[in-house]
Amino acid sequence: MTELNLFMVVFSAQILLLSAYYPFRVLSRAKRVLEQYPPSEYPKLYPKSSNFFTRCMSVYQYINIFNFLIGWVLFYFIYNGQLVGESGINPLLPWGYFMLQMLPSQWLEFYGFRLSKLMKKQDTRTTRSAQLTPRRLGDYISPLLMGTVFFSYFAFVGLTFLLDQFSFSTDSNGFLLSVILLIAFLFFATMSAWLVYGKKQDPYQNAKDRQRSVGLVIRTLCFTFIASTVFMALTLFVQTQGLKSVMPVLMSLFLQFLVIISMGFMLNNLRLEDIDFNVYKAQ
Repeated sequence: MTELNLFMVVFSAQILLLSAYYPFRVLSRAKRVLEQYPPSEYPKLYPKSSNFFTRCMSVYQYINIFNFLIGWVLFYFIYNGQLVGESGINPLLPWGYFMLQMLPSQWLEFYGFRLSKLMKKQDTRTTRSAQLTPRRLGDYISPLLMGTVFFSYFAFVGLTFLLDQFSFSTDSNGFLLSVILLIAFLFFATMSAWLVYGKKQDPYQNAKDRQRSVGLVIRTLCFTFIASTVFMALTLFVQTQGLKSVMPVLMSLFLQFLVIISMGFMLNNLRLEDIDFNVYKAQ
């Protein structure tokens, strides 16, 4: 199998996984929420009408259908050779399409943030419960996983020095990637601290559900950072070995893996059956 044929197989998997399979699971989950926890019984869950909720999910569905079709258009142009240059497929092609595929999810995140703000405004309770035990990062992430995050970064830095024959240069790809990873680490650390020590977004969510959801998000951030470190290490290795033609395949596989360990991990572990929806019932 040639590298181009291999990329076409991997890219078709990216289309199906990110623009069909996971959107279908998200829509199915939203439909279950609406059916099992209707506004008539759980009014606090719907700061806006159920029709607004349904329209938003319809928009999410249509955007994913559009992305699905765009993916097969790109596949057709790749098959005809119109997107294949002298050096093969541009490694940024799967990345550019990935950014398009993630727009619906980002739109849902923005929509969820707006609903959380509306929930806070509509919360008229005069007496509220609070968690008295102090919150610590260690309550949400194991020392082993945290140690793996630090180890992966320092191992990557060591690899860059090894590939650069232990010479330090700010112009090298290894130095640039090390800085990018460090910025990503600081961003993830800041986001984790905000999730742990900041105010909860959902005013009705109980402490147990909050701890579970925050822990899942933080572990997802850790998995994402470790995966990014491994991918960048592979990128450096491929470049030094003159195997740049396999980069489009690696890029597409890496992006699919990111979605599996983020969206897939959250969908598999944050089940509706484990969430206390009684907090959203009318007083």
